Amino acid sequence: MKNTFLLAIATYILVSCNTSPDLSLSALFPGERIPESSVLPIGPDEIQEPVLLASQDSILVCTNQMTKQAVRIYNLDSGAFRDLIYIGRAANELLNASAIWFSGDTLNVYSSNSGKILRIQSGELFEPQPEILSIPFPAGCSGLTSLAGNSRYAAMNMLSDTPSQFLLLDRRGAEKAGFGNYPGTGSRGHYREARLVWQGKLAASPDGSHIAYASGFGNVFRFYDISDFSDISLDREYLFAEPEYISDSDPSEHRYSVIWEKTCRRGTLAMAGTDDGCYMLCDDARTVSDDDWRMNSVYCFDWEGNPLRKLDLGRRTQSIAYNHERHQLIALTVNEQDEYVFVAYNL
Repeated sequence: MKNTFLLAIATYILVSCNTSPDLSLSALFPGERIPESSVLPIGPDEIQEPVLLASQDSILVCTNQMTKQAVRIYNLDSGAFRDLIYIGRAANELLNASAIWFSGDTLNVYSSNSGKILRIQSGELFEPQPEILSIPFPAGCSGLTSLAGNSRYAAMNMLSDTPSQFLLLDRRGAEKAGFGNYPGTGSRGHYREARLVWQGKLAASPDGSHIAYASGFGNVFRFYDISDFSDISLDREYLFAEPEYISDSDPSEHRYSVIWEKTCRRGTLAMAGTDDGCYMLCDDARTVSDDDWRMNSVYCFDWEGNPLRKLDLGRRTQSIAYNHERHQLIALTVNEQDEYVFVAYNL
């Protein structure tokens, strides 16, 4: 069965964690609710190894790992689907699809390897030959997140020598500000390894004034006010399980990796931003040694980091997206037969 756990980077990563017994993610959310849900009319055999999800109106978009095209487009009402954007080096092709999002009535697909963003009008996604606009953009942006209709962007700093954990970019991708220093982990390894350990997920509020971050390993959450690029502030930080690592690198060979302990927390698998807050697919008891790495708990914080609610999806879930028009959380789950199933949860 399709059980590949795809990370945002190609480097082989192993992580360990320190946990404070006095802190608990679940303790912030003493109650939980099970939202109403419905299985979407998309057959399990038609779901091809999705990684990232984005949804708007009747459209669901997934990055695709099994065909010659980068994304798969689904109609949420009929289950119809098609593949778009061939893998390649032509103007309307991409080497990979590392971020997808909607801005207004436009689908955006960013390639960290190609260094560009392809844009397609939503109304043309099922047309025989949709017009694809290619926009140059810097390569190597990890976790690229659009702010306020592509007027600016945020990304995790995985490549530069600056200590900033995050970067704010203008609409062309030029760096405007850096913030959030990488915490010291006590390792004597190469500086790039700190970036590997602290990789994670980013989400932005719809108005572009706030950023939420969740670590991919451990349970670390940060919430920033970025409404003023010259005065970025940390609203709230939670360090439930902070990542640490043992170096296993050879910088002379351009190899950077870290070694995990079996008790390490798995971290956040996916995030979905809404008007009132950010939903995080996470489980503070899941470790990297668990064979089943999918999770069924979703925690929602407001954009200043205050806990709002916890949802029990009741299914093993590996990715989520928010559909504003339907007020639904779209989840990629697996059933008892280990087949992929898309489920919509009413919020």
